[in-house]
Amino acid sequence: MALKHMVNNFVHKVGQHCESSSMRDLFEFYGFPMSEAMAFGLDATMGFGFWDQSNMLTGIGSGDSKTPFFVGGKQGTIDANSLACRLLGIKLRKQSFTSADKAWEESKKLIDQDTPLILRIDMYYLPYFEFSEVEEGGHFGGHAITLAGYDEEKDVAYVGDTEFEAFQEVPIEKLKIGRSSEEGDAFMYPKNTQFSMVSRPDSKHPPLAAGVKVAIQEVVNNMLRPSMNNVGIQGLKRFANSITGWDERLKGIARMTFELTHGYIETWGTGGASFRKLYKEFLEELLTHPELKEGPRAWSNDEFNILEESIPLIDKSVNNWTLLANTLKDAADEYKSECLNHVNLGELQGLALDIVKHEEELFTKLSKIKN
Repeated sequence: MALKHMVNNFVHKVGQHCESSSMRDLFEFYGFPMSEAMAFGLDATMGFGFWDQSNMLTGIGSGDSKTPFFVGGKQGTIDANSLACRLLGIKLRKQSFTSADKAWEESKKLIDQDTPLILRIDMYYLPYFEFSEVEEGGHFGGHAITLAGYDEEKDVAYVGDTEFEAFQEVPIEKLKIGRSSEEGDAFMYPKNTQFSMVSRPDSKHPPLAAGVKVAIQEVVNNMLRPSMNNVGIQGLKRFANSITGWDERLKGIARMTFELTHGYIETWGTGGASFRKLYKEFLEELLTHPELKEGPRAWSNDEFNILEESIPLIDKSVNNWTLLANTLKDAADEYKSECLNHVNLGELQGLALDIVKHEEELFTKLSKIKN
């Protein structure tokens, strides 16, 4: 086996969200150039989830690594059944390994065959990140990067990561540790998981104008017909209703919670506003996309009108998510451990309830764009 290899003609571009930017890079490699917003929209993973553990953590000091609740703007992740891949006529292969050494050997085999990979990894072990005091010790195993090559003589792997322009060098042992990490929440363990793509031999896939309707309806289902009451619109309502109880449930952990929640919503690979900004870009791109206007299964004027009416609604949601997140961060930055005493929880709840109203209206409207 070679000591070093880089995948020929594989290009990494800066993005906003780790999964959608990684998938966009691979889609372009396989002959489907598109924006990251289009890759995100086609994969239909946007949604909402609220996991509340605050009743179990009250009174824990701010140095504890456990988090009182998690706010997530997605209801899905990359998996072997990826909708975007199916809509593009691509087969996505998922592999997971119990051994970090075995995972690395299998990754190298594919790289040697000029097959780029998407890897799951605990981002805490990536040396090019610098973690703040709040984030220090906070592991996130759900991060996605691309693997473009390796050089065992230099003991480095070359990876593409969302916000960095060039491929980054990561020591191979660090990569192995990060891929096999069992730190943080168990449901986020990366489990040495990797994804590779191959185009269908027959190149069959639906016209884009039809495919995006399938993707939109999947997100409508995520939001309006959730499988559990802590996801979708029901999860949003639970999040909003929890806010006025924070004065009791976040005592001693408010600063950590505010900073983490700002990160979940605004900065940690969401593209801004809990992934709503990315989804807004997707909907805006559809408005002028030539394949929807003139290609096979082109959209009707009525369908474009529904899309146009949806943009202001998601724009309001984007603005409210960002305002809510920044309110928490500003209070944490200025008042630190006293931040809970310097936010109006009633006003915060009002912002969250406005988000519920706008998103319920948004996805009800989008539900009329039928497959």
